[in-house]
Amino acid sequence: MPDETLTLRILPNEKWTPVKRETTARDALLKSGIVLHDYCGGEGRCGKCRVQFLEGASEPTTADREFLTPEELSEGYRLACQARLKQDAVIFVPVEHSRPLAGAYVHDVKNDLPPEPEVKKIHLRLSPATIEHQLADFDLLREALKIPSLKPEYEFLKKLPHILRSNGYDATVTLFGDNCLDIEAGDTTYPAGLGVWGACIDIGTTTIGGALHHLDTGRLATRTGRLNPQTVHGADVVSRIMFASLSPANLDEIRQMVLDCINDILSELCKSAGIGLEAILHVTLAGNTTMEHLFLGIPTDGLPVAPYVPVFKDGLIIPAADAGLKIHPRARIYVFPAIGGFVGGDTVADLLVAGLENADKPSLMIDVGTNGEIVLGNRGRLMATSAAAGPAFEGRNIQYGMRAERGAIDRVVIEDGLAIHTIEEVPAAGICGSGLISAVSALSKAGMIDSSGRFITDTVKGMSERFSRTEGGFQFLLAGRNEGASRDIYIHQNDVRQFQLAKGAIAAATVILMKEFGVAAEKLDKIYIAGAFGNFIDPADAIRVGLVPVSDEKRITFIGNAALAGAGEVLLRADMRRRAETLARRVEFLELAGRPDFQDAFARAMIFI
Repeated sequence: MPDETLTLRILPNEKWTPVKRETTARDALLKSGIVLHDYCGGEGRCGKCRVQFLEGASEPTTADREFLTPEELSEGYRLACQARLKQDAVIFVPVEHSRPLAGAYVHDVKNDLPPEPEVKKIHLRLSPATIEHQLADFDLLREALKIPSLKPEYEFLKKLPHILRSNGYDATVTLFGDNCLDIEAGDTTYPAGLGVWGACIDIGTTTIGGALHHLDTGRLATRTGRLNPQTVHGADVVSRIMFASLSPANLDEIRQMVLDCINDILSELCKSAGIGLEAILHVTLAGNTTMEHLFLGIPTDGLPVAPYVPVFKDGLIIPAADAGLKIHPRARIYVFPAIGGFVGGDTVADLLVAGLENADKPSLMIDVGTNGEIVLGNRGRLMATSAAAGPAFEGRNIQYGMRAERGAIDRVVIEDGLAIHTIEEVPAAGICGSGLISAVSALSKAGMIDSSGRFITDTVKGMSERFSRTEGGFQFLLAGRNEGASRDIYIHQNDVRQFQLAKGAIAAATVILMKEFGVAAEKLDKIYIAGAFGNFIDPADAIRVGLVPVSDEKRITFIGNAALAGAGEVLLRADMRRRAETLARRVEFLELAGRPDFQDAFARAMIFI
C-alpha cells in the first residue's frame, strides 16, 4: 500500500508540510496557515480558490472546467477545494487569492481632546511602613494613589512585596479604573519607559482589522488586517452559526480561528512598532452580534431563529487571559455592547464616528458589508435595523471579485471608450465592491444595463466586442490581459444580479426604516456610509445605482472602517466607553423578518431607474 503521507511544497512562501494522501489542497494550505479567498466554504461554487500546481496536479474536476480556461488547466491551475493530493506536489498560491491584506483602510480617529485612557501607569516613590504607621503593602498604594476603592489582582499581590522591597519602594503601578493590574520596578511611564499601549480590533464578517495606539500620546502607531478565517465555514453569519451549533467542538474550532487571527494581528502590530506583546494593556473589540459571541465562545443558536435572541447585549470587560489573547495576561478587553438582533457592537462603534445622536435633523448611517446595518435618527430618536446583503460588496460571489486592496478595480468610466482605475494604480487583479458599484453605474449610465439589470450588448459603439456569451449569460470585459491586467477580468450577468440582491436588501431596509421613523428622503440631512470599500466609491455612483435614497452628492459622507475608528475612540478615552453604552441602550431596534412591506420594498429596490 502506498505511503499515506505526502510532502507539499508551498510557493512563494517556501513552506514544506507533510499531508495525508487524498487531502484537498485547500485543507492542506489551511493547515499551513494560508486561508484562501474561497467564498463558498470549499464547495466548488465560487471559483476563488484557484492555485497553480507546478508539480503533482490532480485531474481536473467538473468545477475546475467550469471556472478555469483550457489554457489555465494546461498550466496546472486547479481549484484548491477540489484538488485532492495523490502524490508529492508543489503549489504556487497567487498573491491575490491568499489571506493577508495589504492593510486595513480605516477612518482615522479624529478626537481633538487629549487622551484619557482607562488604563494608566503611575510612578510612585513610597515610604515603607513603620511601627508608628503600620500599613499593609497594598494599603500603602491605596493611600498614595488616593483611591479608596482600589482593588488588587491576585497575581499583582504575589509580585507586590518583592517589587517594593527590592527597589527601595520605587515602582510603577498599572491601573484599569480602580483595579491594580501590574507593578513594575522603577519608572516605566512615558517617556521614561514604554508607557501604555493599546489595540483596537474590528471583527468583521469578512475582514478583521486591527490598529495599535500609544495611549499616553494617542498616537496611531500602525494598523493591519486579515481575511476572517471563519470564512472557510461560510461567507455569511448564518452559515457559521449553523456550523458552530453542530457540536461544542465546532464552536471551539470556529472560536479558535478568530482568536488565532487576532493574535496574529496583534503580533504583527507589535513587531511593526518594536514592542513586546505584554506592552499591550487594553484592547477594545467591536463586531456584529454573531462575531462577538463566537469570539467569546458563547453559543449563537438563538440568533437565526425567531425571536432572534442573543445571549448578551451588554458591553463586557474581561481579562486578556480569559479571552485567549496573548498579550499582557491581566490586560483588559472591552467587548462593545450590541443593539439588537444582528445589529451589534460594530454599529455602536460606527455611531461614535458618525455622531447621529448630536444632530438636529434626521441623518442616516449605512454600514455596507455582508450584513448591512442601517441607523436613522437625531438627538431626539435613534432607530436601527439590519439586512442580509450578502458578500457582493466584499468582492465575494463575484466572478473576479476581491477585497478593496492593491490591484482591485475600484472605478470604471465609460465615456468615449472604457477606462478603469485600480487601488495603488497597479495592474488589475480583480474587482472590489466599489469597483462593482462603479461598473454597474457606468454600464447603466451608458445604456448597457436595462432597468431589470439585464445586459444590452449593442447600444454603445465600440463596446459590443467587449461582450461575450457564456453558459450563464453575457459577460463584459473590464480589463484584458492584453491591456495590462494580470488576467482577463469580466463583470458577468450574474455579478449584476448579486449586486442587485445586495443593493436591494440595503435600500429596502432603508425605506422601511424611514417609513417607521416618519421621514422622507428629501428631509434627510446627511448620509454616512461606513465600510472599507467606501474609501474608493464615487458618491454619484452610489446615487445612480440606488444604494442611497438621496440625489444630492453633498449630503453623502464616507467614513471608511468606522467600526475600527470607533473602537479606537473608546481605547483613547474612558468617557467614550460610557457614551457607547448609552448609545446602545438608546437605539430602538426594528426587526424586518416577516414584514410583507419589506418584500415589496425589496422588489422595487432591485430595479434600476
